[in-house]
Amino acid sequence: MTELTPVTQIDNKKQIAILDTSSISFMQELQEKGIESDSILNAYDLILIPKWVLTEIKDAEGRSDYVHKLMDAGYPIHSIAEETYSDLANNEEGNLYQIVLASTYQIARIKSYLRRFVEKSDPLDMAAYKNWINKLYEEWPIPGGVLSSGRTKKKNAGEVSITILAEVVSWYYPQTEALTVYSQDSDTYEFQCKAEARLREIFASRTPVPISYKSNDAIFCQLFREGKISIEKVNAYRKDMRRITYSKERSDYSSVLITEVVDNHSFIKLIQDNSVHIIF
Repeated sequence: MTELTPVTQIDNKKQIAILDTSSISFMQELQEKGIESDSILNAYDLILIPKWVLTEIKDAEGRSDYVHKLMDAGYPIHSIAEETYSDLANNEEGNLYQIVLASTYQIARIKSYLRRFVEKSDPLDMAAYKNWINKLYEEWPIPGGVLSSGRTKKKNAGEVSITILAEVVSWYYPQTEALTVYSQDSDTYEFQCKAEARLREIFASRTPVPISYKSNDAIFCQLFREGKISIEKVNAYRKDMRRITYSKERSDYSSVLITEVVDNHSFIKLIQDNSVHIIF
């Protein structure tokens, strides 16, 4: 079982990554095929895994072992518990509630739960953040099945944890130079984009640190352009058609943002084109 040192503060960290289960599984697979994670993760002085994501990682021994090997190699990987996010947000629990609400606004069951059981007309009457956030995870409003490990699955719990954490860092740590979420789950990307749009209206006087994403396809693109994966290997690693979002520079130096479903043949053309940048 992987044991990570927990953190409650992230002061003086400039390059921060947040890891999702899906990306950890992908990087584990790459490592098993001889492609090390150094060029993927060596830019960061802090790599965070939310507690709920760590719970998901521990469902598979291979994932857990992979994270442990990264720790042994000196990567600055730490866990962070959802109930300690208030420490990151200067204990401004009214603002933190707004971040949680914005991060879950697309999930009707959770939004309804928060409105019914957490929100008060006077924010000072609300329960302490650590109490209601733990209760939310314990009573997770989205039904889930029981996994082979015996754990009850909580749909979107990992994505929610990541989105809240990313938004807290984005709005409260302006000294951060890079904040990157590693995830292959489109829900994570969509939750964060919608959350940021809502929070820009609420925190109008603040400027958030931009949040970037590295999906599996973005990692593919990086490794190919660094010469670590050949074109011939793409079909072995990328096994399905999937929707990607990318920007492309045109001949007049304007850029267009495109979202489309891409098969391997089209994907190979994209990553060979240096005017293309994979967004998600």
